[in-house]
Amino acid sequence: MCCGFGVYVDLAFASRIVDEAEIIKPHLPPDRRNVADWFDGEVKDDADFPSGAKVGTQIIPDPLNPAGTRCVFLRPDQKCALQVASVAAKRHHWDLKPYYCCLYPVTLLDNGLELDEENEVYGLGGSCQRPGAPVPMYKLLKDELVLALGQEDYDQLCTKVENLSRGRQ
Repeated sequence: MCCGFGVYVDLAFASRIVDEAEIIKPHLPPDRRNVADWFDGEVKDDADFPSGAKVGTQIIPDPLNPAGTRCVFLRPDQKCALQVASVAAKRHHWDLKPYYCCLYPVTLLDNGLELDEENEVYGLGGSCQRPGAPVPMYKLLKDELVLALGQEDYDQLCTKVENLSRGRQ
C-alpha cells in the first residue's frame, strides 16, 4: 500500500536505475518496461537529496489500491520490481531501491527522523508495521535506522536508550 503514491528519487539515483534497466525490465509486466515511462520528468531542486535534485516515479491507475494509483515499479504481486531485480542480481535487496522507499515508515523531517504514523497508508495497516510480539521501535526498525544513521550512530542510539531504560543518563 505504501507504494500507491510513488516516491521522489534523487536525480542521480534515477539515472542509475535507468542505467540498470536491462536487469529491471524482466521483473516488470510487459506494459511497464519502457524506461521513458518510469519517471514523471518533473525535476525539482531539493537540498534533502544528495545531488540537490529529485524526480518522482511515475504512478499508474490502480483501482484495487486505496490510493487509486500505484508506483510504476510495484508489481501485480505487490513486490517492488527494483528490490526483486536487486535480489535476482545477487545484490543487497535495497541496491536499486530508492532511499525513501527503504526508510519507510521512517521519514526525514526538519533534519530529524520520525515515524510516519500520520501517513494515511500507515494508518490503514501497511505491512511495515510487522505484527508480532511487542518490540521497541528502535529494534523493530533497525535496518531502516542503520540506513539513515549509519551503524555507529545507531549503536550510540541503542546505548542511550538502554541507559535511559536502566535509569542512567
